[in-house]
Amino acid sequence: MTRDAVTFIRSHRILAGVAFFFGAAILGIVLLAVFFDWNSARPALARLLTARTHRPTTINGNLRVHLWSWNPTVEVQGLTLGNPSWAQRPTMLSVEDLKITLSLGRLLRGQLVLPEVAVTKPVIDLERDARERASWELSDPSGKPQREAGSTKLPTIRRLTIQGGQVHVVDRIRKLTFDGQLSATDQGQTGETAFTLRCAGSLNDKPFKLDFAGGPLIDIEPTKPYDFDATLSASDIALEAKVSIPKPFDLSAFEAKFRVSGNDLADGYYLTGLALPNTAKFRISGTARRTSERYRVDDLNGRVGSSDLSGNLSVRLGAPRPVLTAHLESKALDITDLAPAFGHTPANAGSLSATVPNKAGPNAEAVAASDRLLLPDADLQLNRVRAMDADVTYRAGSITASKIPLKEVSFHLLLDNGLLKIDPLSFDFDQGRFAGSVVIDASKDSPETTIDMGIEDVDLGEFKSAKEKQPPLQGQLRGRLNVHGRGTSIHKLASDAGGSVSLAVPDGQINEAIAELTGINVIKGLGLLLNKDQPQTEVRCAVMDFQAQKGILAGRSIFVDTTNVLITGRGDVHLDTEKLDLSLQGDPKKLRMVRIRSPITLKGTLAHPTVGVNPEKLLAQAGAATALGALLTPVAAALAFIDPGLAKNKDCAGVLAQQKQQQEQQQEQQKEQTT
Repeated sequence: MTRDAVTFIRSHRILAGVAFFFGAAILGIVLLAVFFDWNSARPALARLLTARTHRPTTINGNLRVHLWSWNPTVEVQGLTLGNPSWAQRPTMLSVEDLKITLSLGRLLRGQLVLPEVAVTKPVIDLERDARERASWELSDPSGKPQREAGSTKLPTIRRLTIQGGQVHVVDRIRKLTFDGQLSATDQGQTGETAFTLRCAGSLNDKPFKLDFAGGPLIDIEPTKPYDFDATLSASDIALEAKVSIPKPFDLSAFEAKFRVSGNDLADGYYLTGLALPNTAKFRISGTARRTSERYRVDDLNGRVGSSDLSGNLSVRLGAPRPVLTAHLESKALDITDLAPAFGHTPANAGSLSATVPNKAGPNAEAVAASDRLLLPDADLQLNRVRAMDADVTYRAGSITASKIPLKEVSFHLLLDNGLLKIDPLSFDFDQGRFAGSVVIDASKDSPETTIDMGIEDVDLGEFKSAKEKQPPLQGQLRGRLNVHGRGTSIHKLASDAGGSVSLAVPDGQINEAIAELTGINVIKGLGLLLNKDQPQTEVRCAVMDFQAQKGILAGRSIFVDTTNVLITGRGDVHLDTEKLDLSLQGDPKKLRMVRIRSPITLKGTLAHPTVGVNPEKLLAQAGAATALGALLTPVAAALAFIDPGLAKNKDCAGVLAQQKQQQEQQQEQQKEQTT
């Protein structure tokens, strides 16, 4: 036998030995897979799950594994995952029986497909505390949440059943509590809606129901779209959507045509986490699309109250806070539909709010008192404002407003880490505008607000009722409001406010009866009031200047200079109680035969003012120059505060110069009489 023949025989013996070895190994694996007691691996599997989730995991039932198949199956009984130590409930997830089947053929082609997932009696307890710690956010060994680890891509499931599921959620950030039941059934190929997923229960003690209905899962392919219908009802919110997922079940991309309605958009916070404004009843439709970490609605359309609303919006996730960007507009806005956004309307009975005021309860007296206020006392929800960022623009092309000739409303809102800026904010009239900015720092426990708004040449002649032939006052109104304060509501802010509020009419006309009734000629004034054709008298300059300190508006300068009468005023407004304490006194520029020396008073509250005459407080007779003398300097300051050029206006400047000259002449005469 040659050396080559020996070598050939030896090599084949080696190959035969290797083949025998691998064959024996494969046979051993097969035998192990068939006869291995997988229950002995429960502690090791539990430790593995504990290490991956950082949640204490136990398996108290049987562990069965069927590997020798193209669709290997794992069945786990008595699986529990614990909650973090700070949570009130110790268990986050418990499952009586979990069965998962994997397709090896699909896996070899790079597709994760689960032919069957069956879950029996799952109990889910989720919690988020006031420190924003969420039990569903898995943490690393140091305890830091791994928020970036969550994936929206789920494996393709060909058959899903959930029996007897229970869900309990407590979210102390959103002030939300949910208790419900969860179930899913798949009837194979028996119809277009063979698969259904249902969740029903209560959200903040209000009825909640969520249903998904789609085609049979058995037909799903990872590369073909899957369509289903979704309906949701939460108290008075109703949502219907037709959803399409291009690659089941990669939820990072989908399209949904939706219709949603309800009593208050602000309730959407409990479902979306977005700080939406309070509104009247709404119904909105559009097409929502998700791409990666962004949601978009480009065809938003609907109504809020009696106003239309359209535009587009997007929500970007992935940042420390969601970022809402929106461009909205209304062709026709009813100004009363803005009232809920400023807190004028209490929560509806169907609100998802966890604490709805009960007017019949122990706090009925306090609620009734707040209803009598003109300035709303609804608190700003600080946790909502701090939970998101926003960039929103809005414009209304035409306005319906009783007794207010508004033409257009527009604003640009920016919200960044609790700092809210509305700049510019503009209310345009047929002539003139009320515009400026509002800044609210909600990052503090007590929000700090600064309001700087100006009135530019608003035509007072537009402010009249339908019964009036002519307005009581005509001319161009100018003014400025610059106040700052602290408080969680408009009323609380006003109660703490400091700053200035100044108004001026540099020239115009006033109803002569009003001028006469301020104390000059009461008989003539009453006669003019009874006359339908009331003549007008010239207004040479009018100023109302209030200084605010700790919620008290003190009248620093109040005067109206007309052709025949100089009207001066004094008093203050207490914004905490909204009580008025103002009076007007008229001084003649000519001799009057009949006159009244008592001031005209303005009492009551901002919501319910009363006008009268106070005979107990007679004012000492004084000339026009003396009456105005003490007002000269503050009047000039007020005019400069409104508009630096207004103090030089020909009418107001002329009045001030004339009154100053008369005051100096009167002082000279008094000196001569004294000497």
